Parts: sequence; structure tokens; C-alpha cells
Amino acid sequence: DFCFADPPYNVDKKYDCCDDDVDIIEYFDWCDKWLSELARIIKPGKTVAVLNIPQWAIRHFKCLNKLLKFQDWIIWEGLSVPVRMIMPAHYSVICFTKEQANDLPFYNLEHSLLEIKSINTYKEFYCIRNSCIKKRKKENIEDKTQVTNLWWDIHRLKHNSQRVDHPTQLPPVFMERLISIFTKEGDLVLDPFNGSGTTSLCAEMLGRKYFGIELSPKYYDIAIQRHQELQMGINPFGKRIETPEAKNSTVRRLKKQKYEVDKKTLQLEVKRISQLINSTPTRDDVIAYSQYPIKYYDDYFINWGEVTAAVRTTGMQNVENKKDYDLKVKKQNDK
Repeated sequence: DFCFADPPYNVDKKYDCCDDDVDIIEYFDWCDKWLSELARIIKPGKTVAVLNIPQWAIRHFKCLNKLLKFQDWIIWEGLSVPVRMIMPAHYSVICFTKEQANDLPFYNLEHSLLEIKSINTYKEFYCIRNSCIKKRKKENIEDKTQVTNLWWDIHRLKHNSQRVDHPTQLPPVFMERLISIFTKEGDLVLDPFNGSGTTSLCAEMLGRKYFGIELSPKYYDIAIQRHQELQMGINPFGKRIETPEAKNSTVRRLKKQKYEVDKKTLQLEVKRISQLINSTPTRDDVIAYSQYPIKYYDDYFINWGEVTAAVRTTGMQNVENKKDYDLKVKKQNDK
């Protein structure tokens, strides 16, 4: 009833038993084979969804467009590691159906609380920190809207406590949303690259049947263990004590340590210094002007770009339309 694929991207990730750096023609020939199989086994009116980086998604589109009918193109805003002049900030989910697409199940059925939660999104420009969410709830501010094909509210898993020993885990809310949109309870979901089990776990939590296929015995065992946790009433996506060996990027991993001053405070301090000197502070500027030791900045942040991240942002607002908010601020300043 629904096929989802998040294949290796051929960008040299360090998988357990998969070469993620092959000749590009060989890579696309391989992709065309499993894409054709997904097109073969999907039921009429049902959806095949494929996640990849934009330049590869275009090539997948070319293949699937010969076999199926185009349904939608979802953009997932998720910042990645900078590798070129422009920061890569999104992934593509291309959606195709066999023959005419059925009406989306979500709009015709009653739903569980998990389905309703996954299908709704915070309005654009709204802060999604727990403190901001609680404040809006207290003030009776309506901050939710129905999801579109632009997903800005789902963040990649960055903290070790949220990860298992797999380099490219998807956040569970991502799969909860896809499965909630395109399937109903009891439908059969297939993921041919199931990895550590995010798709099959979300399918089970949502009352769907599932097939999860995985080449690596190591990742398969992790997925089985997490399904067993779920069946024992343990949250398989909960925080974990152990630090995974697998890494998603070449960026160094910070050691476990006690933070004498939280990172947000340090970043705001750097922003204050930037306003003082009217430029993005260097390490020497922070040594000269910060009230906190430079050791905190060296130990608590991955690199200097993370230290100065707050300098380049204006922050999120608890308002529905940022343009209206900016206009209001300007009028207040004029007064």
C-alpha cells in the first residue's frame, strides 16, 4: 500500500557493509533496478515515495516518470554539512502512484492522536522550543496548521542521545508524517532500506503492517531490538545513554562533559560582541571582550561557525506573519 525508500546517497557514508562511493553510472543503474521493483509491486492508486538529495532525486524522477504517475514533490528543510559555497538545506521526497492516485486516506478517516500530531505543523516562523510552545499555549495562541509539501518543522537527529549505531537515521516524526498521509490503519508499508528500523517502528506504532528489508545483519539486529523494546512498552526513540560509534558526518564529536555555561548563553554573548564591534567576532575578539573563558567556546562547540551561528540569525517569533511583525517593530521604533 505504501513504499518508502531512503537509499544510500553515494556520498561516501561509512555504512556497515555497503560501498557508498561507487561510479555514478553504476549507482544510477542500481537505483533504476529497485525503483522498477517498487513500481511493480505498488498497488494501483497507492504511493511510492523516494527520499534523496535533490540532484539524485531528479534522476529518480526521470526513471519513475516512465513507470508511474507523478503525484507530488515534498521538500524537507534539513540543514546538512556545508560542502560548497551555498549551504545545502533541503532534501527531496518524490511521490508517484500507479495509475490515478487515490484520495489521501488522512482526509477521509478518523485518526489516532499520533496521526493528528504528525500531520499538523507549526506555522512558519514560530519557535518550536518547548518553552515557546508552552508560552503560546498559555496565551491561547493558535500555532498549528495543516501540513503542505514544504516541511520546515522536522529537524535531523544531531544529539547522540537520540541516535543508535547507524550513520543516517531519519527522525521518527518524518516517517510518522509520511505514513499518516499516505496510508490508513492496517495498510502494508514496505521499506527496502530499513536500516535501524525507523520506518518499520513508526508503521507498527501507527497500526500498519510492514516489511523492512536490510542488507546489514548489524542494523537488522538493532531494528529487531528496538521493535522488542516497543512491544515491551519502551519508547524505541527515547534517549540513550551509550554513545554510538557510527557518525553521520566528518565533523568531530564532542566529548561528554558538564557545561558550566549553556551554549545558548555563550552564543548570545558572541552576538553581543558582534554588535559591539560591528562584525562577526573572531576568536581573538571573544578573548578580548567576552565575560566567559575562551575554553568554554573551544570545548563546547564543534567549530567557530557554530560559535558565531547566533550572529547570523534574528531568532524565531511567536507571530503568525513575520512581515507583519517586522512592520510593527518598525512603527514602534519610528515612534
